[in-house]
Order: sequence, then C-alpha cells, then structure tokens
Amino acid sequence: MAKIISAKTHTSGIALGGIGSGSVELMPDGEFHYWLVANQPRITESCCEAKVDDGEGSTGALSFWVRESKADGKPIVRKLGMKTEADDFTYRMFAWNKPVEQIEFDGRFPLCELNYVDSALSCKLKLKAVSPFVPHNSDVSSTPGFYMDFTVENPTDSNLDISLLGSLVPDFANKKEGNKNTLHKIGDGVGVHIEAAKSTKSPSCGNLCLSVGGEGEKSYITADYYRFMREYIAESKFGVSQESLLFVFREKGSLPNSKVGSVPGAIPANFVMLSERKLDALCEEYLQYPFAQSIISRIRYCNPDFPSSRKDKIAFLGCCLRQLFKIGKDFGGCALCSELTLKPGEKKNVRFILTWYFPNSFDKKGEKLGHYYEKLYKDSLEANRYLSDNYDSIFKSATDFADLLYSTDLPSIYPDAWSSNLSPLVKSSVYLKNGNFGLWEGLGFCGLHTTDITYHASYSLISLFPDLQKKQMKMGAEFQREDGRVHHLFKPDMKRTDKGFDRVDMNMQFVLMVLRDYLFSGDRNYLVSLWGNVKKAMDSIEALDTDGDGLPDYDTKRNTYDAWNFSGTPTYISVLWLAALKAAALMADRVGEKSRSDKWNGILEKGKKSLEEKLWNGEYYNLWRNSDVTDESLMTDQLDGEWFLRMMGIGGNISDERVGKVIDCIFRNNFDKEQGLVNATLPENRKTTVHTFKNCQAEAVWTGISYAFSALALSVGHNEISDTVVGSVHNNQLRLGHFWDHWECGHHYTRPMSSWSTLIAASGMKVDYEKKKLSFSPMKKNITFPLVLPGILARVTVNDGTYSAECIKGNLSDWEITVE
Repeated sequence: MAKIISAKTHTSGIALGGIGSGSVELMPDGEFHYWLVANQPRITESCCEAKVDDGEGSTGALSFWVRESKADGKPIVRKLGMKTEADDFTYRMFAWNKPVEQIEFDGRFPLCELNYVDSALSCKLKLKAVSPFVPHNSDVSSTPGFYMDFTVENPTDSNLDISLLGSLVPDFANKKEGNKNTLHKIGDGVGVHIEAAKSTKSPSCGNLCLSVGGEGEKSYITADYYRFMREYIAESKFGVSQESLLFVFREKGSLPNSKVGSVPGAIPANFVMLSERKLDALCEEYLQYPFAQSIISRIRYCNPDFPSSRKDKIAFLGCCLRQLFKIGKDFGGCALCSELTLKPGEKKNVRFILTWYFPNSFDKKGEKLGHYYEKLYKDSLEANRYLSDNYDSIFKSATDFADLLYSTDLPSIYPDAWSSNLSPLVKSSVYLKNGNFGLWEGLGFCGLHTTDITYHASYSLISLFPDLQKKQMKMGAEFQREDGRVHHLFKPDMKRTDKGFDRVDMNMQFVLMVLRDYLFSGDRNYLVSLWGNVKKAMDSIEALDTDGDGLPDYDTKRNTYDAWNFSGTPTYISVLWLAALKAAALMADRVGEKSRSDKWNGILEKGKKSLEEKLWNGEYYNLWRNSDVTDESLMTDQLDGEWFLRMMGIGGNISDERVGKVIDCIFRNNFDKEQGLVNATLPENRKTTVHTFKNCQAEAVWTGISYAFSALALSVGHNEISDTVVGSVHNNQLRLGHFWDHWECGHHYTRPMSSWSTLIAASGMKVDYEKKKLSFSPMKKNITFPLVLPGILARVTVNDGTYSAECIKGNLSDWEITVE
C-alpha cells in the first residue's frame, strides 16, 4: 500500500498588497487565499462573528499554470498550486492537470519566493511575489496591488517551449452588478480591466486589473464565463464534452486572443424564426467567445464547413443556449498567457501584476469612508500602469529591503522574527481616504490603534513609515479626555473610540511613544504638538498616588491584561510610571519647561526608592501590594517600562545587575520548553490571590510579550535566554502552521511586532535624530546587522569597537556615530 507521511498544513502566508489597501495571502501551497480587498464586513464593522468572505473559491480566484513542450513529446501541464477541488476541475479524470510535486516556499516579507519542483518538467521555474513595499514612502506602499515575477530557465541542451498562464475569476466582486472587461496595453504587455457592468454603492462593487509583461509572446481571453475559466460539461445534439480554457491551453500553449468583454446578447426564444441576416449576426457574435469557440472547434474537426447551412446555425445557437443554462450568469473571468522559447542555458522573466479598486467602504451609519488609495489612483487600471511603469524601482526597493533584514550573522530566528511580523503592516492596516491610519489590534477584532498594542507594535512602524505612526498618535491625542486619560481603541470608522479609558497603563505608554517617535524621527514639531497631551496624561496618573510615595496606588485595576485585575501598587504599572517620568522629564528639557522637568525627576527618584521598598522581594518584584495584602506572583512583563526606555535609547531606571537578576528568575520559573514563556507563575512558597491564580491570561503565552522580554534580556547580555525564548516562539508558530499569523485577540495580532525590538537590542542602538547622534552597543564584539531609521537603510558591521556602514538608502556622513 502507499505509505504517506503527513505533516501539519501551513495555513498562513505573507500578505500581498498595499498598506491599508487590502491584501491577498500567498501561502506555502502556492495558492492565493483570503481576499480582503472588497470591504468585507468584519473589516468594516469590527463584528467578530461576521464571516469573512474571502472570495477564494475552491481552486482560487487567481491561479497559474505552466506548460512545457519539446519537439519529441506531448506537452506537460502543471498547476502552480496545490488545491485540486473537483468542483473546479475533474482532476482525477484528466490527470494531466496535476499540481507540481513540490513547492519550496521562502517567505521574507514583503517577498515570497517559490521554487516549483516537478520531476516531469525539464525547466526550472521560480516566482517572486512582492508587495509594493517601499520603506519611507507610504504613498507607493499603499498602492492596492502586487507583483508576480516568474523566472524560467532551460538547464537542458535543447530548446524548450514554455507557456505561463494566469487566470483571474473574481467571484468576490460585483456579484450583483456583473462585470464588463476591457483589454489594454500596459507597459510591454497587455492587461485586462474588470469593471462593474453598472455602478452601485455595494461594498463589493469595484474593479480589478490583471496584466502580463516581460518576455514572451502574449495572448489573452479578455472575458468569459467563470465555469469555462474552470471547467464544465457541455451537452447538446453534438454530444457531450468537457470544456475549459485549460484544454485550449494544453493543446496550443496560448489563448485565442478574444477581445469581447461583455455578456453576449440573449438568444431569443424564437431564434429559429430569425432572418438569415440576424441569424448570421448572432452566430458571429457568439463565435467571438472562447467557450463557444471551444465547442465549435470540436465540431469542425469532423465537419470543417460547420456551420454552413441555416440548419447548422440554428443547431449551433441551440447548443450555445443550452450551455448558458448550465454555466450560469457569472461572467467576467479573464486569462493571460506568455509563450516563450528558451535556448539551452537561457533564462527569461514573465511578470504579472494584479491591482484592485473598491472605493465603497462605509461606516455603520452609511457614511462613506473610502480608501487612501483613491487619492493616488482613479481606478485599478491606473494603479496597474503605475506599478508596471515603476517596476524597476519599486520591485528593487522591496526585494532589497527583504534582503537587508537578513543581512546579519545573528541566528536566523531573529531576522525571521523581524520579517514575519511586518506582514500585519499590510494585512491588518486601515488607511482611510481622509488620511486617518490605524493598525487592527487583531484583524477585524477589538479595534484600531489600540494604545496598549500600538505601544508594543510600533518600533518598526516609526522606523519604516514615521508619517503613519505619527498620524495614529495625533489621531488618538484628539480623543484624550479632559481628565487626561488616553483612548483605548478606535472603531473601524476611526471617528469613535470605545469606553476603555480606565486602563491605567495607557497614559504612560502614550508618553513613552511620543518621546520615542521624536527621538527616532527628529520631528520637533510633532513633539511640540503633543506636549500638552503629554502633560495632561502625566498629571492624570500622578493623581493616582494617594500616599505620596511616587507610585500609583489607586484605581490601578485595569490594564492591557484585561481579564486579569490588579490592585494597589502593581509592579507593571509602577515601572511604566517611572519610565514615563524619565521620558516626560527629558521632553520637558527639550521644550524648555524646566519646572516640569525638575518636578518629574523628583518624583522619579522618590518612586524608584519606593519600588524597591514596597515591591522587591529579594528575587523579583511582586505582582502588586495593597496595604497589608501582597500578590507575590512572578509576572513576565513586570519590567515592561524598562524595556521601552532601553529600546528608545535613553537608558533604564533599574541597574543592569538588577534587571539581569529578574530576567534569570523569570526565565527559570516562567519558561516551559513545551509551551514557551508564560505570562506569570507562582514560585514555590509564594502567595497569590484569586484574581491571579490560574488566571487565563496569566497562564497564557503572549508572543508579543515574549519578544519584548527577549529584547530586554539582550540589553543586559543574557543572549542565550533571548535565543531560547525567540526560538521557542519561532518553533511553536511553525508547528502550529501559523508562522505569519500570531493569535491573541484575533488573527494577525499586532503586539508581536515587538519582535523588532530584538533588532534594536542586538545592535544596542541609541538614536537622537534631531541631533544626528547615533551609537551602538552590540550584543557581541563582532556583528553585522541591518540599520533601519526614517530615511536610512544600511548594513552595519561592528568589529572590536569600530564600525562600517553600507548605506542602501540615505546618508550617514553628517552623523556623529560611536560604538560603545
């Protein structure tokens, strides 16, 4: 019997598309999944129970095939994806339409590289699928589309004829309106623009454009019925046949160059009574459609003159009429093909581009929100032409960035963590026409620009797209309450927030992010514009210190661990408060408010002393203390504020020795090699409380917290601990088949974007962009790592205290750079 070894199927991939523009997910099976381009309800309404209509279909809305032929044999056709559903094609009866034997998938955001392996194919075939992700250019990066760049090579000593076919069946779009397609010249190739046959306000009413360029002779089907683009059985007085564009492709290696783009005219019930002229006209019209051409080509093989008589024409139209009943009304799929001849050793490229445009995004009240990309392009055709015309620069920028992230001699788990957790910038982002920008907490779950999640997730965002991070922050500041409390999250329209102002950690996180954004971008105007909000946020938390010891002790229950209530003076809140005091005092110095700086520095010194006296137990800081009641649980995230201070480069409030001791204790007690780093445990002979004991969040692993902990460990030289924890996250995500999809509250959760902080910690980077000062204190003497700052991309090498920097973008010549 057949011996089959099964492994976990990977059900996540890299999101392809533009920032805030929608996306398609290319997975290791070679298929394009989860079409989030047409304003799905979950994304526009934040309804956790709403079904996401991914529009994928069984085989896929977008699919590719390769055909190879030699002079001495029959053509070989392979599907470049693993899904083979009988509803789409009778694969088992026509087994020549096989998927390739293997796909080697290498995902390095924003790039997916696929190597197709099949023992029957002589050619070597690879795909690079790339989002238009250009660091520091948010307009280009929000283009709604992506590239699919195929490279085919002939390693044999004889010529090979190769054809590549791409088929688009957008069954998620224009369901009520129908499609009308038009053929266009795009760059050095052709493209099909799929539009709604009539314009409505339906969210799924819009347009798409698929183009093919690069080398090879192009052919096309501008439009046809969806079933013909897949497969159906034709029955008539002429017999029964299996019909599909794939039979045409297999036979000829090309498409029939049909330009018709609208549904054919109706065949009247009394068509047998039509005049000869009208009968001829109707036959001529239908013969322009590939589905009809396929049927008549079979008849003509036996009867070359068909249809020559009136009887033949009536029979042909009767046959077409019968097929229309079978294949339904879904019309507007398209297909593009590039046909190549490769000499021995020759390599050629074929480029497909997909773009989309669905402007009908509305809020719950029916007010139109729209997408930012509407300000850049008038439709998907224009967006496609833009990507085609600027292919050289955009494709290179995106792939160079993917390569840069792996330009390090650190273990591969680190660049994998930096890269994989950038995918939410495309997958989980919303960018409205009015310029409001936000990242979902979890895709379609909770809300947008959730302060306590942005806090962990935004180190990469401020480095890559500082304008977007600052937009989020300014938008949030507008909703600060009069009492100084900072917003929790925004609803999908980004006009409203929830009522989560009671989460006490968010004020400190807001203050810390304002300073970090300023230091990383050098934008003094940004700092000044939010300075009033910073003061209100600080005054609000200062009021929670009822005993004057420099630490909050009142109303400290609610925080980012929203199912886990604290009490009295929690360490997590206290360390955040001390961090915010240090950050706020520095900002006060920069804006010239010395009195504020002196006041906050005074509270900081008092609070640091109280932290040790009230919460340190000799091994770690207790979870919280409220009068004579203490919860001695060991929280992994207890030094979260210390992590943020160190990552933004101003140094911590707690000594390296003390931080190292806490890191060791947490790792020894809270790390489980089977599970990872849990959020809290109760060490032996310690006391806890009912709100903590076996709490669902205390016992869970939050990968975003694991990454932050690892970065803090690196900052005090505990490299092996960091390697172990980051490796655990890496391995668990792989074993669960969700490498690019972290779960906390919803899929594609954004807190794990904190993985970027391990890059900062490994390099020991400190930056003051306004003063053009940059320093490194790397985790080891000899190291190479990527440097990513606003306007700057570089590859940095440090050897025994000296550095060299190869700038890919920007210039460091006028910077003061030191290595500690």
